[in-house]
Amino acid sequence: MTDNQTTEKAVEAFHNLSGDDTAKLKDLNTRIQSHKGKWGVRRGGEKIAENTIQESWVENNPLISELIFDFMLEKGLLILYVWDDWNDSLAELFESQDQTKYDNIDLRTALILVGAAVRKDRVASGSIAWAFESGGFPKLVNRLVALGAKRNE
Repeated sequence: MTDNQTTEKAVEAFHNLSGDDTAKLKDLNTRIQSHKGKWGVRRGGEKIAENTIQESWVENNPLISELIFDFMLEKGLLILYVWDDWNDSLAELFESQDQTKYDNIDLRTALILVGAAVRKDRVASGSIAWAFESGGFPKLVNRLVALGAKRNE
């Protein structure tokens, strides 16, 4: 399956979310938006033998796993490889400091950005926790909820 087909399949899965699924996403969003505290804790890095140090990693807040794996992955919304769709404009959007950058993106772009953040975390532990702490990922989840509400209008 090509990246484009994978993306279209995720968009279709979003359009086919049930009312209960939409309510679950809203509930997750409410808990994400009201979360106080850290989104991740660095673990590891201890010396485990002579000349050997354990690799460190970030243990994500359980809300991250609940959103990404228990909801997005389970519902077919998580796109892990979207290199055909990744371009300079998406990179600029993802890295932009503009606080309103997610206000008008479409569903396809929102799902691609979620997948990109998850993919980045696989190679750079802590990336997704940072995306939450920076405020970007919660805004992206807000956008998904808004797009879900539009779908139900």
